[in-house]
Amino acid sequence: MKASDVKPEMQHIDLDLKIVEIEEPREFTSRTGRTGRVATAVGEDDSGRIKISLWDKDIDRVKVGSVVRIRNGYARLFRDEVYISAGMYGRLEVAE
Repeated sequence: MKASDVKPEMQHIDLDLKIVEIEEPREFTSRTGRTGRVATAVGEDDSGRIKISLWDKDIDRVKVGSVVRIRNGYARLFRDEVYISAGMYGRLEVAE
């Protein structure tokens, strides 16, 4: 799959992207009281760019210039933009 093919509410997304931008992480508290960190990254492939939600430990693993593989991810619409995430059931791998 390519970045340009991703639509909101898609599931089972497999993508390889190069990270071109990462925002500063921010703290959050979920509705269930869980706390953590989240950061927005921008990844690109030859079809375009897409925003990626990085959660907790993944934030420290990913740097600008890294190539990441998202396996079994999902897409959602947030503030009128499409974001992808590995979520609970997928995984984010950083290529060496």
